[in-house]
Amino acid sequence: MKVHRAIALLLFILITVWIGMACNNEAKKKENKNIDTIQTTGKKLVPVQPAIPDTVFSGFGTEPFWFLYVIRNDKIIFHPAEGSDVEVPYVTSITSGAGNTEYNSSSGNAAIELTIIKKNCSDGMSDETHPYTVALTVNKTKYSGCGSERN
Repeated sequence: MKVHRAIALLLFILITVWIGMACNNEAKKKENKNIDTIQTTGKKLVPVQPAIPDTVFSGFGTEPFWFLYVIRNDKIIFHPAEGSDVEVPYVTSITSGAGNTEYNSSSGNAAIELTIIKKNCSDGMSDETHPYTVALTVNKTKYSGCGSERN
């Protein structure tokens, strides 16, 4: 009889631990849904659509990996793969004489200069072509990459 109770107790503990781990994994999946990453499918490099409403443009680059989001009437966010995000207030874009779209914004120690060029762009890691080339300066560090409009 004691052996049956010990086995029953052991099974109860194992099932309880298993259920706890399963619930924790589900919570982490929900928590990670709003994190921007790069997903690869074969040779295709795809920036994940941001979970931020009113994003009008998103850009990304490789080596190093980074993302940029222009959020209408709110802010511009630079999200490097390593390090802290840089956020500046949204400003109305300026169209240069060459037809490029430019955003220049700063706040405190943060500064972003973004030039969006209507020129096909290859990210260098996939065969995919993106409709815009991005030239970006964040706090005096220059980046280049690709981008697309979001509506």
